[in-house]
Amino acid sequence: MRGRNPTRRRVLHAGSLTATTVLAGCTLPRSNPSNPESKRFLEFEEVDERFRERTESVYERVVELADAELAASTTVRLIDRTEMRELASPTGLFGETTTQRLAHRALGLIEDLDASVPFEFSGAYFSGSREVIFVATDAETVDDQLIAHELLHAVQFQEGGASEWDHGWSTGFDRHKAQRSLVEGTAQFLEDEYVGGCDGEFSDCRLRNAAAANAAGWDEEWLLAFGPYVNGHDFAAALADRGGWEAVWDAHEAPPTHTGQVLKPEWYPDREPADVAVEDESNEEWELLDRERLGMQSAFATLWHARALPYEEVYADEDTDEDEVFTGLVRYRSAETDAWRGDEFVAHEREDGRYGWQWTLRWADSAAAEDAYELFRVWADERGEATDDDGVWERETGTEALALDGEELLVGSAPETDALETLSPALGE
Repeated sequence: MRGRNPTRRRVLHAGSLTATTVLAGCTLPRSNPSNPESKRFLEFEEVDERFRERTESVYERVVELADAELAASTTVRLIDRTEMRELASPTGLFGETTTQRLAHRALGLIEDLDASVPFEFSGAYFSGSREVIFVATDAETVDDQLIAHELLHAVQFQEGGASEWDHGWSTGFDRHKAQRSLVEGTAQFLEDEYVGGCDGEFSDCRLRNAAAANAAGWDEEWLLAFGPYVNGHDFAAALADRGGWEAVWDAHEAPPTHTGQVLKPEWYPDREPADVAVEDESNEEWELLDRERLGMQSAFATLWHARALPYEEVYADEDTDEDEVFTGLVRYRSAETDAWRGDEFVAHEREDGRYGWQWTLRWADSAAAEDAYELFRVWADERGEATDDDGVWERETGTEALALDGEELLVGSAPETDALETLSPALGE
């Protein structure tokens, strides 16, 4: 296994995107990566010979490192930022359903259910058309790490089994993030392996200087969107430590089902979340919209964003030779949220168009639930004003409340206190 190298392309606000709206169809078995004709799968549109040769060289190194190659002809082309914005517009960052958007609002990441944010990327693989595109008017500005990252995405969808998954939000809030963690994390890990080769057997590498990413500067809307890049890298690295690239590709045949498996790789593939079932106690005024599991990553993101988790517990403080870029980057893990064992988020809509929700989180034991309760009190104080009723807060958007029930923490929101008691009597006691 090659050692980790500190140089890594910055992934924030100019990151890569894997476009999976249209899937490529069936996935072929992995072919022999020693095939000397592997370059035949690359075609180029309106790029100069220098960039063509460099891309082919990077691809050969990707094949060597990842022990897999493309299965079909794949076009490489450059686009300008105008075309990039046209392609990036329908990203569905906050989900596809009202419940998924309510979940983002519950986590404190958006307020407006119709919120959208501009999404820009520097490279992408489109599986439907089998295209790798880079955003550049000058090919010399496209670094080898980005080329390797996007070519690896092409391999994932053509050979690695990723084309057989449901990549949409319909697969579920938490599962969607877990699967994206494998896709993006594997490409991030390949970048590290590639740069490691540039310190050894590879020559003439065009690398971008390391640029440390600082999560404290992220807009809250991006906290969950960028989690797969950070957490997924560590997950892929753990798989590779376990069984090399064979273990990474095996995971593409059976991707993680929840972000707990990504954040705690020792849970993969066997440990599933506890079954948390929230009883619907609403009356005829309310319509049950949907149920979702938000996951360990979401529990962390909402508490960290609310400053409920101490800085030193979620950041790596020391500088290391192995991970210069991500030293100091939030890892979406803390002792408290590692005790997550399952959850269910339930959303309702009232006849007047107002919404209510309840999020029930299961913890490792009652002591862990009590710790989580105290952290969520900080979360609630950040969002609203405490009332005379213990565990109840008022916000401009309505009433929120917390309650403990053994190993479970109940979090709820409704337009008024009476409505909260209707949706979840336990929160009104």
